[in-house]
Amino acid sequence: MFRRKDRIAITKERASTNVNQTVDRDRNTKTVYSRKEAILLSPTVLRERNEIDYWIELGNNTDGATYLRAWFAKLTGRTTWVGMLERILLHGGDGQVDVTICVEPKDASLEMQRMAHRIAVLEADLRTTQNAAEVGDKMQELGDLQGRMSRLRVDQEKLFQTAIIMTVAANQPERMQKISRLLIKSMAGIGIHFRSADTRQLAALRHAIGVGRRMEFDDIYREMESSNVADSFLFGYGGLSHRTGVLLGLDQYNRPVFYDGWDAALANQHMIVLGRSGSGKSFTLKVIIRRSGAIGIHTAIIELDREYKELVEAMGGVYVELSPKAPNYQRINIYDVEEEEDEKGRVFVNLEESIQAVQAVLFKMIRLIDEKELTGQVKVAILESLRDLYERFGITDDPSSLYEPNEHGVWVKRQMPTLYDHYLLMVQHPDLQRVAPFIRLFTRDNGDPIRAIFDGPSTFSIQDARTIGITVADLDEEWMKPLGTFVATKWLWEKFAKKNREQRKRLIIEEAQHEMEDSEQAKWLENGYRRARKLNVSMCVATQGFEVFMRVPEGMGILKNSPTKLLLRQEAIDIDAVQGKFDLSEGEANFLLRAPRGVGILKVDEESTIVRMLATPREYWMYTTDPNDREASA
Repeated sequence: MFRRKDRIAITKERASTNVNQTVDRDRNTKTVYSRKEAILLSPTVLRERNEIDYWIELGNNTDGATYLRAWFAKLTGRTTWVGMLERILLHGGDGQVDVTICVEPKDASLEMQRMAHRIAVLEADLRTTQNAAEVGDKMQELGDLQGRMSRLRVDQEKLFQTAIIMTVAANQPERMQKISRLLIKSMAGIGIHFRSADTRQLAALRHAIGVGRRMEFDDIYREMESSNVADSFLFGYGGLSHRTGVLLGLDQYNRPVFYDGWDAALANQHMIVLGRSGSGKSFTLKVIIRRSGAIGIHTAIIELDREYKELVEAMGGVYVELSPKAPNYQRINIYDVEEEEDEKGRVFVNLEESIQAVQAVLFKMIRLIDEKELTGQVKVAILESLRDLYERFGITDDPSSLYEPNEHGVWVKRQMPTLYDHYLLMVQHPDLQRVAPFIRLFTRDNGDPIRAIFDGPSTFSIQDARTIGITVADLDEEWMKPLGTFVATKWLWEKFAKKNREQRKRLIIEEAQHEMEDSEQAKWLENGYRRARKLNVSMCVATQGFEVFMRVPEGMGILKNSPTKLLLRQEAIDIDAVQGKFDLSEGEANFLLRAPRGVGILKVDEESTIVRMLATPREYWMYTTDPNDREASA
């Protein structure tokens, strides 16, 4: 099995005495050579003194060594469950972990005879036992045996002798021991205990790879029914069938996971990302954004902080900070009107839809101050004043109305109306006298540059940008941040989503639970999920508040219109809602409560897989938002 130059030795690290050890398998003894003396001791004595660790060293003088240690599993408790060994393969350590499940059929008739005898003994004991605790234990054992015997009798289950061997390997003994300790502690928490195959490490390795002698390991085999054996196999997720698209990372078998939101089998290209704070949502979205750009997918994202600035700028995109505090004072004009192109290539202007978009922003401004003033009469008056405004600027449904000749006779884009222009009209309207002062608070006439962020011509262009980021980080929480998110979403819909239907695009909204707190924003977002497919747009929301997200019917509408769901680590308070809405098993729910950062369950229609998001070292430092990482790299 091994090359001639390979060496196999069972060794022990011992800093104080520089010890080398060998094993005499025939006498089952261990010879310990120190600098001063040689002592012949049995392995039992050495273990009692806590002076010995056993492992296998494989390697040669050219390639270096690999250190391995085998462990036998012992299951406690009375139940098994699907995926109970999955956390072994998701250990995340810098080493290798293998699991061997040894299964041998057993004669059920002999076992049924033994069970029948035990049942008779228990029934006799129950007739005479007075101790309540003993009665409870015996009743439980009796019920288990009767149920098991019934299943075997009708061939509902088969009986097997089963052993589970875990082998941990690394290129350093310390690293191998560290991985072993972490796994043993983690598995003990769910009732699966591992004990080392001390004095039998080489034999255990041979048995794990199928060339050992069965009789050496009778003590590690346990009787299990076929369903319990099936639970121990790692068949929980078969992976995605996608072979193209974005490479997200690896599954639990270290196979690459590709994701193609535009796969022909999907009803649409929409997705939702769910995870608690610190679960890796932003990291995951950055992986998707950058790798989507490499295959020609354009992306726009709206965020509350500045987490994506470095990535967008590194990709040569446009990053917009809606704040007068930013180096370049950047504004969005909500009154901008753009041409559109339908499926047949006809260019047109949907002025009525643009008016409705502006109207929604004005309604939100009024609601932020005094919702009672937004009466039906006011809504009608605002609509009339908007139509009057665009007419005065010469803008109609005709695309040519958006252009005018300059002093050189060259046709250029016509100047668009602004919020201040509209305010001047509203002041003159008899039905808008009470709400016009509300609108003035958001114009340059008020003298507050932060609140006037949407008054004036747009100060940037995204015409040729493949990646766009808009942040509302510097806007105040009470008024401007909700308004800024709403405006940015609608503006990107007009300027980005509705343009160029042949181009695959993705619109991402971070912390979308805040969108659900406003009925108008929630309705618009759900409507976007219904309409975006025809525009070749993938809508994507990310949220850490699933329970908040699902309190409104629009949240359920978004969920139903998202064939792709990525579930990262969840809060305990949300797990019941997540488990119910996504029909998760108990094991899946438990996994999501303890999943490491950047590891989750990816569901794409009827397919599911565990995915561990991976980035190159350069990508990692570009994506990470962990302040400890930033401090370490300084």
